[in-house]
Amino acid sequence: MDVVADSLDRLTALVPPDDTVVHVCTPPATRADVLACLAVHGFRRFVVEKPLAGDLAALAAIERLRAGHGVDVVVATHWLASALTRRLARLVRSGEHGPLASITVCQDKPRFARAGDPAHADAFDVEIPHALAVALTIAGPAELLGAGWTDPHAGPLGGAWLSVRHRGGTRTTIHSDLTSPVRRREITLRLRDTTVVGHYPVSADDHHAQLRVGAGPREVFEDEALGAFLLAAYRYFTGAAVTPPGEFAVHAAVVRLLAAARDAARSSENVPAHAG
Repeated sequence: MDVVADSLDRLTALVPPDDTVVHVCTPPATRADVLACLAVHGFRRFVVEKPLAGDLAALAAIERLRAGHGVDVVVATHWLASALTRRLARLVRSGEHGPLASITVCQDKPRFARAGDPAHADAFDVEIPHALAVALTIAGPAELLGAGWTDPHAGPLGGAWLSVRHRGGTRTTIHSDLTSPVRRREITLRLRDTTVVGHYPVSADDHHAQLRVGAGPREVFEDEALGAFLLAAYRYFTGAAVTPPGEFAVHAAVVRLLAAARDAARSSENVPAHAG
């Protein structure tokens, strides 16, 4: 049954806040205020769009809501629920091909229609949070090495790149071109003994990923990550799963690294890091 309410006071009379999962689809810049208002009305469980917060002040506000109101936030970074991501993580953990040396992600996707979209302040908000969350999940905490725009003439929404070093020594470089004429979501893992190349689905039209380990055959398999994410999120909220699809600490680290990347991109004339 659909329930429509014109105010939060009315909504709380129609649905029990303690048993409700709220999907918050507002832009990151206004999200903390929305969550605070919902928390005051008794709502505690939320699914929010990526990234978790638009800046460090908003992240701090959300962290205070978690501590003070018991708010539980799951971020819709559905690459973390991807079958391809799970395969890559298992391969790295197995140690079969030696330690992980580097991760490279190339995300090419034309997004000209979003040029005036207030939900995205710059290209760091669009595709990079997915890839950065995957890299932090696979390789652990990291610090920023450098960042910039892929094409200064196209501006902040034309594309962006960043490079980080993980505590274990692995280096990740993410390159996102939002002016590209083609679509590509490619991730390359270089291990001591082999190179692994994966391709995430590029649109809602097809839910298949691809994976090649070294000189082995190219595997193609179903990978409907968004559906897998939603199932995992609700299993977590209902107590059927112990952990959410993506740790809060990872999403908080993504926000901090993106904030540092923006500062680096705005304050210096960086030479674009071309992944490959």
